[in-house]
Amino acid sequence: MQDFFTALQFLTRIKIYNQTQWDEGTFARSVAYFPAVGLVIAAVLVAVYKLLVFLNCSSLLIAVLLIITEIIVTGGLLCDGFMDTADGVFSGRERERILEIMKDSCVGSNAVLAFVSLVLLKLAVYLELNSEQLTLALYAMPIITRTLMVYNIRCYSYARKSGIGGMFASADKKIVLISSTLLGLALLAPTQNLSLFIALVLTIAYNFWAANYLKRILHGLTGDTYGALAESGNVFFLLSLSIVLNLIK
Repeated sequence: MQDFFTALQFLTRIKIYNQTQWDEGTFARSVAYFPAVGLVIAAVLVAVYKLLVFLNCSSLLIAVLLIITEIIVTGGLLCDGFMDTADGVFSGRERERILEIMKDSCVGSNAVLAFVSLVLLKLAVYLELNSEQLTLALYAMPIITRTLMVYNIRCYSYARKSGIGGMFASADKKIVLISSTLLGLALLAPTQNLSLFIALVLTIAYNFWAANYLKRILHGLTGDTYGALAESGNVFFLLSLSIVLNLIK
């Protein structure tokens, strides 16, 4: 259970106990539990959504509060990675300079524009989906992107010489990939929804396309790009699900 708590406390702001040591072995073993962390995030989002519906809040208010809830629960960790990646990749510089920009704590215009666009897209989809569809999306979205994060960590080399993201990549690749995949599929199995399955396939294709694009630019992935792929993957999944649902009405 300690490895699960390590994953939970790194990927969210949910604290079970005060963990002061973050060694490479602990990080590496925790990767297999990323889909379970996705389930925890999903449970929070669905619970908040049901509460807001019970309180008879407007659709716009619900959508905004869901976005804020996700940021609070995750501590904005993935958002930060998305913004740092946008700043670096969209700068048009050489690899080394891109990595420097991504590491810089200052936020540039590329990051702001990209993040605002991302939030607006998520808001639009939340407003478009009906209650049953939104519940399904809120449940599946975090599980899918946290499972894909395992593949991004395990299947791509680390672009920096050192870093927190690189500490995740030292465990047995095959065992972690198999266990996390089975866990992710088991958590998604209760949905049994064709539209969700199609959106899942499209999101997997997008994830590997985007990961390979970043790999060509950076010669690998970093902790920031893990966050960027997850955040953009969230929105891509939501958009795919919305489009598929409209097409098969």
